[in-house]
Amino acid sequence: MFTSLRQFRRRAFTLMEVMVAMGILSVVMASMASFFLFSLRSGAGLGNYALLDQANREAMDRMTREIRQAREITGFSTNPPSITILNGDNTEVTYAFHPETHTMTRNSSDGERSLLLENCSLLQFTMYQRNPSNATFGVFPVASNNWRRTGKMIQLTWKTSITNSPYPTVNSENVQTARIVIRKQNDE
Repeated sequence: MFTSLRQFRRRAFTLMEVMVAMGILSVVMASMASFFLFSLRSGAGLGNYALLDQANREAMDRMTREIRQAREITGFSTNPPSITILNGDNTEVTYAFHPETHTMTRNSSDGERSLLLENCSLLQFTMYQRNPSNATFGVFPVASNNWRRTGKMIQLTWKTSITNSPYPTVNSENVQTARIVIRKQNDE
């Protein structure tokens, strides 16, 4: 094997070489671990955002379609936010926010109740008048106290969020807003 102690020492690592190698390896492993955790959090955030976006789009599409075809607005409240319309089938439909459960529901007078959104932390309805008060395009003053007659456009805004637990905690939020013009409203 080894003919002398001197040859054995030449083939072995010194303590200093081992410590430098361990330091470099520790830095490389720490950077790889932080990159892995960053990738994991980013992937979870993108997954959450995709789920929120799909749920928000489905709720927005359903509400937009029904509010556009409404015959009239029969109820409006800002606290808690809700709006009731008479839809094209002459059925009263109420969209309401429930802050205690963080949900938005759709209830109809024929007994149908459906959950439109979960994890909803904000919902706001704003009503605008039938005609602009001046020649500036896009300016619709807030509807007067005779909102059943003058309400023609509804602006809705909501915010949903998801928090994943346990580690790593990922928060994802999505805000939706739209202005919907009621097309079938009866003119008096």
